[in-house]
Amino acid sequence: MPDAIGILVIEREPLLRRGLVGCLKVDRRLNVLDAVATAEEGYRRADELLPNVALVGTSLPDAPGLGAATELRRRFPALATVVLADAESDDELFGAIRAGASAYLPKDVAEAELRAIVKRAAAGEYVINEQLLVRPSIADRVLEEFRSATAGELAPANAIAPLTHRELEILRGVRDGQTNAKIGQALGISPQTVKNHVTSILRKLAVNDRTQAVVLALRRGWLSIDASSEPAPTPARPTALRPVVPTAASADRVDGIDEDEESDVSSSA
Repeated sequence: MPDAIGILVIEREPLLRRGLVGCLKVDRRLNVLDAVATAEEGYRRADELLPNVALVGTSLPDAPGLGAATELRRRFPALATVVLADAESDDELFGAIRAGASAYLPKDVAEAELRAIVKRAAAGEYVINEQLLVRPSIADRVLEEFRSATAGELAPANAIAPLTHRELEILRGVRDGQTNAKIGQALGISPQTVKNHVTSILRKLAVNDRTQAVVLALRRGWLSIDASSEPAPTPARPTALRPVVPTAASADRVDGIDEDEESDVSSSA
């Protein structure tokens, strides 16, 4: 049987918290590591337990709205967050996308759907992107933000990127909204290797989530909004990289990634 998916539940309401735990425990692949009532408890337990997925409510007393989900992604870039909203709204969905959430769901979501989405989030999928298909106004806002972020700030084509060729390939897939599985399939590597590379990208660029990484790459000219006019940035040589010191909370998560990255790049050459 595949390794169990470690889950942390962060929800204020005791009844809902117990219901979420019971719903998830039905599936043997889902391992609820803990269920807590506040954001601060969530941060502490996430650091101790290193879950794969965090279910985060939007009515926490010490971090209302998307505060807890945003902070979790800042502290633990490899952690997939599933936001459980008291009342869905376009503004909050847009905020969840900006916060790097893997999914944004109402609290009355069907049990089977929740379990399926947790598994997809653990596999590196951004289910939240699917909501853009049925909410075109949000898709327009996301695209406009990318355009605004890059307007007048694009570096010349062939700008040197502090990323390997493999990392740039993966970042293009992230820009195109592909899942880790689809990126891995296209590049002939495993979804876990893709996830490791994404963590390395976030560390090198000193950003908190995939969206910020893409925006920064667009600003610097390493990527183009229009894939057909993609510039061909020159990856930096290893000796030219400026080291970025990871935070204490994320240091353990990136150990060994450089070795995997180098072996993966060499094997694909």
